Amino acid sequence: MTGDREWIPRADAPRIAQRLRERRRALGLTQVELAGNAKLAKSTLVHWEKGRLPDTLSAGTVIALEAALQAPQGWLLSHEGQPLPDSGFESGNAVGCESGQPGQKERIPRARCQELGPRAGRLREELGLSVAEVARACAVSRPTLLQWERGTFPKALTANQLRAWECALLLAPGQLLTPPVSHPGGANPPSEPPE
Repeated sequence: MTGDREWIPRADAPRIAQRLRERRRALGLTQVELAGNAKLAKSTLVHWEKGRLPDTLSAGTVIALEAALQAPQGWLLSHEGQPLPDSGFESGNAVGCESGQPGQKERIPRARCQELGPRAGRLREELGLSVAEVARACAVSRPTLLQWERGTFPKALTANQLRAWECALLLAPGQLLTPPVSHPGGANPPSEPPE
């Protein structure tokens, strides 16, 4: 990474394009849906899936794409073929489905949201991530993420938003709803409690 840009070697473009295309299809997303979730123009995504990537991408764009693909940070551009967790949402009765389309209108009950917000904030700090980085990965504004971390949700959190938040925090799907005391990746807790 150079500054806040990711360099894309020409030789890596076909591999990245294939990874992008295959993961989008595995999630059952159309190009329009993925482009919208990652805040890209559809034509841009179409070019990228064909291997016509620019020489550099902003770090924010890469993070937003990985969040939209429900992938951990670094996955899209990595050289390892890391297997990703199943895209299915497996958190038992934590989510009430408002429509027959899984992932689209599923909502997390407010009481659960109020519990997970402060925990997610602590995990973000353990990972050394800024509010802005996680907000970009979740495709929300910084003030919205701060509200979430306080346990304040003007609207119920959707399952897709929860998945993006979990990806930004390097967690498997459903793991934020049943969290450990500290980050499962072994990050050390902050030396002082947050104010």
